[in-house]
Amino acid sequence: MVLFALFFLIGVTGCDKETSNESLRVKDVSYFGCKETKSLRATFHGEEYIEYKAVADGYLNIKHVNVRFNCCLDNITVDVSMEDNIITVDENETNPICDCICDYDLEYRLGPLTPNKEYILIFSSGSYVFTKLIIKYTPSLEGKIVVQY
Repeated sequence: MVLFALFFLIGVTGCDKETSNESLRVKDVSYFGCKETKSLRATFHGEEYIEYKAVADGYLNIKHVNVRFNCCLDNITVDVSMEDNIITVDENETNPICDCICDYDLEYRLGPLTPNKEYILIFSSGSYVFTKLIIKYTPSLEGKIVVQY
């Protein structure tokens, strides 16, 4: 029982999150911002887009630029799950405490992915899906998709 508790604590405090798939991970999550504070009713913000690029060991580097979150939050988390070739990426804020929003740049690595395999990536925040992307993973893969609401 003590050994189980130790493994649980290591899993909760580590930077890398294992999924139920046990092989797919999100690594090296970081974010930068708040770029400019706005009221909750503000509609204009910088162009929001996702850049992706294959990196070593089958990973895909994801950079989500101008993603909107609360201007006072504890953290931004990224969770991932996979069923067949469908990967769901869930980006969320924790403990928002202010009545304002701002743009952040969020970066993380997703993988490992299998070379020459097609994947459907679904990007969401909670139950809200904001974009989908179909890729065929290759070492030279890179691109950009604009998020449109």
